[in-house]
Amino acid sequence: MAHKDIDLTNPNLGASLLSHAKGELPIDVWLVYFWQHSTEWKPVLAWCVDPKHPDGAPIDPQRAVDEAEPLIVEVIRHLMSNAPEEALDAARRAIAILVHGSSEYQLKPGQASSMRHQAVRAYILRKFSKDQKKSSWPQLADRLFNENGKCTRCGSARHQYTDNISGRCIKALTTAVNRLHAAMKDDGIPI
Repeated sequence: MAHKDIDLTNPNLGASLLSHAKGELPIDVWLVYFWQHSTEWKPVLAWCVDPKHPDGAPIDPQRAVDEAEPLIVEVIRHLMSNAPEEALDAARRAIAILVHGSSEYQLKPGQASSMRHQAVRAYILRKFSKDQKKSSWPQLADRLFNENGKCTRCGSARHQYTDNISGRCIKALTTAVNRLHAAMKDDGIPI
């Protein structure tokens, strides 16, 4: 489903999200939600980046500067040769690199990059799901962390608050969502 095809008022959106919890739909819905409340890039936008994707992961700030420098030279060369389209393309590539190296894009101490991505998923699943039982924290931990019948974090088959081991996954998820809420609030995105 393309971003333009996502209707946040669709009554079936929650069910679709729950059935595609690990797919890209929750991330796409979050992007639509974000862009409905902002017209500019804000640091919380980095939370939807898949940490396993090499083009999206944060990079070292000095590396970002080193990689962007030749593109800036290219921008100047294209502007001097009256090629504004090529200059704009090079400038956009330089900006993308510098954004990935910016301090807002870097993880704060104690934050796992994978938990940011999962926090966005959990936030969207809870926000748009009408079935509260299916979007409870233990259920979300099962949906997001379980593969082949076991949690990739703790090894449990089912997450429960009362279980000391699987309860840690629930706590990690709720903590990540609370941090997402704080980042959204800082950037003026309604929760």
